[in-house]
Amino acid sequence: MRKFDLTVGGKKYAVGVERGIEDGRFTVEVDGVAHEVEVEEEIAPSPAAGAPPPPRPAIPRPAAAAGAGGKVLAPLPGKILSIDVSEGQTVAAGDKLLVLEAMKMENVIAAEAGGEVKSILVGKDDNVEAGQELMVIE
Repeated sequence: MRKFDLTVGGKKYAVGVERGIEDGRFTVEVDGVAHEVEVEEEIAPSPAAGAPPPPRPAIPRPAAAAGAGGKVLAPLPGKILSIDVSEGQTVAAGDKLLVLEAMKMENVIAAEAGGEVKSILVGKDDNVEAGQELMVIE
């Protein structure tokens, strides 16, 4: 737990923030009392006073793949936002396969190698675990 001394409106608070946000919830301790907090929207600090932060682009991340068999695995737990290929489609290395939301960030999952999409094992809005098989490309 990270500890902070904060002054708000002239009143001092001893605050601890528990790391490891899950489903937008985390624990905050204020003056020794634990509170469960839900994050509705994360706001990044602005680089200059009064200037809005620049938008964050999605970071292309190749999916983990098991060598033989062409299995595309989830690199981290999250929710499927979109599936950008269909079964039977031919893809090249680097082609966008799907978008996985994790911790309010969009992660583009790209093909590690080219081939034909043999099966898609997840659907839009599905929650997935790290290492879960998402599709097969051969």
